Amino acid sequence: MRYCGISEFFHDAGIAFITEQGDIEFATHAERYSKIKLDLHIHDDLWRMIRKDDYTIFYEDLNDIKFKKEHAIGHSQGPNRGLIPGSFNYDNSVNHHVSHAANAFYTRPWQSKEDTVIMTIDGQGQMQTMGIYDYNFNLLEKEYTPKSIGNFYTHVTRILGLKPMHDEYVTMGLASYGEPVLFDFFLKVYDHLEIAKNYSEYAAVIRRVAGILKRKIINTPKEDVAASVQKLAEVKILEWANKARKYGSKLVYAGGVAENIVANSLVRPLFDDMWIPAAPSDAGSALGAAAHIYCKNTGKDHINWKDAYLGYDIKRNINPKEVVDHLLNYTYCGIANGRAEFGPRALGNRSLIADVRYDVKDTVNQIKRRQKYRPFAPAVMEEFADQYFEGPMSEYMKYTAKALHDYKSVIHVDGTSRVQIVKKDCKSVIRPILEEYYERTGVPMLLNTSLNIRGMPMVNDEKDAEAWEKEYKVKVF
Repeated sequence: MRYCGISEFFHDAGIAFITEQGDIEFATHAERYSKIKLDLHIHDDLWRMIRKDDYTIFYEDLNDIKFKKEHAIGHSQGPNRGLIPGSFNYDNSVNHHVSHAANAFYTRPWQSKEDTVIMTIDGQGQMQTMGIYDYNFNLLEKEYTPKSIGNFYTHVTRILGLKPMHDEYVTMGLASYGEPVLFDFFLKVYDHLEIAKNYSEYAAVIRRVAGILKRKIINTPKEDVAASVQKLAEVKILEWANKARKYGSKLVYAGGVAENIVANSLVRPLFDDMWIPAAPSDAGSALGAAAHIYCKNTGKDHINWKDAYLGYDIKRNINPKEVVDHLLNYTYCGIANGRAEFGPRALGNRSLIADVRYDVKDTVNQIKRRQKYRPFAPAVMEEFADQYFEGPMSEYMKYTAKALHDYKSVIHVDGTSRVQIVKKDCKSVIRPILEEYYERTGVPMLLNTSLNIRGMPMVNDEKDAEAWEKEYKVKVF
């Protein structure tokens, strides 16, 4: 028997399988199969992976009748599907924020639990927007809609002309170019939001607030608007992190807002240790839901998290020397090899990499059809990271660190970088490529971004890789 966690119907659907031994057999985002960015439905190819003896768990509470009634959604994909969640006859279900919490807690890289506190901050899930839990998943602090920093950020993203639920990280990047001139106004609006008793009341509040925001924002430079909402997010996230610190010295943190890497970097110094899972958003909650029921049934407090390479496997050999030859001649190339990453970041197996010594930012942004102000991340060998960056760093690009070098292609306008630490035992081919590149250039890092085009999911399988190479005229190894 396997534990199969499923998240779908809202955004970023995902599926994950955990074995009886606690190993993660497979985990992926539905978008990689449907080719629809942040697809809310599980793809048929993923449904077919479920076996009859699998124990299935939905990532939201199906026993909440109000939730089932108010979220009835027509849906025809997958086997035996009906009109509402639950018609699949799941074996179990888990509260939305508990799924987020479990994703973070059961994959944490340390053994102790008594000193660990769990924080979730999301747009919303079953009306809840924030939560602080102890290691037994007792809810210690909570917040409900419409008091949601995630939703507030999304509303501002929409007003900026960007795509809500997709482009919040674009807003975050844009914020570095502006000044938070609207912060006091945003703070006043947020603090005066009244808790909604139901979804109808919530919708009315949001319509009213959206009108207020739009009228105020319309004559303000977009950079300043972005800087203002980013500062609001940082202030509110820090408030909750300080609350969480009272309950534990080590933090595990998940939910969509956990992808705000600038705020994460401010939270990190408050704790002795901090863990954000590779996929903290709703797709990751498929793994969280499965992990929660697995650990409840077995009495364990961990699943066997090793790395984020959990998706579709492209099995082909890559010669790092040939890759570096190409980089030195043409400055950039694609990598599509091994198991696809679980989470929003390419970590070397579905990556577009570039020679960091050249200012190739505009070129790579043009290839990816992105705004020119968007930054790129460096992938750096772990033993050299502290020589090139100062501040918090992780394998999964969850923080920003101050750059101590002048390779402009991987430095944002504020002087920081979203660093990917590449450990010596990293399974990805990115490690031997970095080693070869370092041997020949003396530089231990490369530009690393996802192998995709703006608004599209990352390359997943061999056909995707071949099509991408042909369409965008970029060599893919």
